[in-house]
Amino acid sequence: MAERSLGAGATVRAHHDRHLVLLHVGTDAEGATGAHLHAHLHLGPALGDGLRRFVGCDARIRPVMESGGRPVNVGRAFRTVPDRTRMVIEERDRGCRVPGCDRDRWLHIHHVVHWEDGGVSDTHNLLALCRRHHRLHHLGHLGIAGDADDPDGVIFTDGRGWTLNGCGRPVPPRRSVEAAAGGELGIATGAWSHPTGERLDPGAVYFNEPQPYSSALA
Repeated sequence: MAERSLGAGATVRAHHDRHLVLLHVGTDAEGATGAHLHAHLHLGPALGDGLRRFVGCDARIRPVMESGGRPVNVGRAFRTVPDRTRMVIEERDRGCRVPGCDRDRWLHIHHVVHWEDGGVSDTHNLLALCRRHHRLHHLGHLGIAGDADDPDGVIFTDGRGWTLNGCGRPVPPRRSVEAAAGGELGIATGAWSHPTGERLDPGAVYFNEPQPYSSALA
């Protein structure tokens, strides 16, 4: 729904070219000591923490300096990830860095240490994510930590804190299913192979015996 509301001219653009985030920052004593960062749509509602971080992680930012709740200065718009840095990250990662994900188009560049928390826009703190995994991270369902410049230096965890390990792509079996199962299937398989490389192990397939009906359970 949100994508359609942007119009056809916006949806064909990359994610970082679709949004201009108005970041309001306090300049008085209260704002300098305790006010948390916040952002809102222009002439619209405020954004929640997760959505604010998601949009501000890879977007154009225009800071609005406030004093006593009133804007006193509007700064220049700038990119949280410069275009030259973006090309380096995309070439280095060649797709989404999450283990098992094969998305390599319409990538977002994510700050491992979030930009609004002081994370720098250097290569060790930036990695490529697909839209789905980037959104999952900012919803709190995907943990990301480590050095992005190290091929094995980033640790991904799920919502329970368990580490996500990489896995290889499935390949078609070199032998037929019948040969792989030792001829136990008793069917002619020919040169057929499953598209994902899966095979059938008859010994792993079993069915529980049906339980007799008891009127006491009715």
